[in-house]
Amino acid sequence: MAHTPIGILRAINVTDSSMLNIRHSQPRFLSIILLAWAAMFMLTRTVLWLTHLGDAEVTLGAGLRLYGVGLIYDLSFLVYAATPLVVYLAVLPRKLWSHPWHQRGLYAVASISLFLMLFVSVAEWLFWDEFSVRFNFIAVDYLVYSDEVVNNILESYPVYPLLAGLAVVAIITTLLLRKVLNRALSAPMLPWKYSAPVLLVSATSVALIYLLVDQGLAGSIGGNTYQRELAANGPYQFFAAFRNNELDYSQFYAMLPEPRNGGLLRKELQESNAQFLENDPENIRRLILNKGEPRRLNVILVTVESLSTKY
Repeated sequence: MAHTPIGILRAINVTDSSMLNIRHSQPRFLSIILLAWAAMFMLTRTVLWLTHLGDAEVTLGAGLRLYGVGLIYDLSFLVYAATPLVVYLAVLPRKLWSHPWHQRGLYAVASISLFLMLFVSVAEWLFWDEFSVRFNFIAVDYLVYSDEVVNNILESYPVYPLLAGLAVVAIITTLLLRKVLNRALSAPMLPWKYSAPVLLVSATSVALIYLLVDQGLAGSIGGNTYQRELAANGPYQFFAAFRNNELDYSQFYAMLPEPRNGGLLRKELQESNAQFLENDPENIRRLILNKGEPRRLNVILVTVESLSTKY
């Protein structure tokens, strides 16, 4: 999967005049990066679906909804992620744009972006292979226990050769895109009068996405868990889980009907000197009948969530 972007981006190189017919330099440069990310998001979603083709049970209608909602998530993440670069390109002094070291820096930005794109795709693949879900609070939790998790990953996967391979693919892809990038960087710059509208549109887009798109959007397509997870976007879900700090309990843990749970709990709490105050199976309030002398004890409760592995 790490080698697929070369073919995609070579196609962009070949069809540059039709696909990237954008007049000004900054939006043209930005569109190259965003198109690469959008293509990789779509490819990743498809590959993950193919690995669980039978479990997903995707019909034609479900597939259209899945990819439609997936596109909304993909674009939402790209709007968030591209905002710093949009601001930079909009306020950048015109003299600085054509400076040789700045041009080399933009090539580096493109190469690093491609590397991150590949890294995210491979990470999603590994996470999906283990949990059959996109990034969620489990992935966020990995950051909290990073020492244990990183050591486990280093023991389980050839991390350094894999990272080196991704870096090589990113560099090769950047070289394949050099003609496209050269045309973008040598195109006329966006006039200053458009800078303020660009920033306004960018800020408005971020605000609208923040208000209208959330983690629950994937649930709107219906279907089974695989369909809803495939409709999501891994990086978007990761940052949303980090912000919301929650995990859907019912999705990852087996559950019994609440009345049955209540009945089992009442059975465990039943004692000879205890009397339940109500017949509701989910109500465990009791009256304790104790004929002994009352004792006023000092109780200290110490709760420890976790300790380092050295303990």
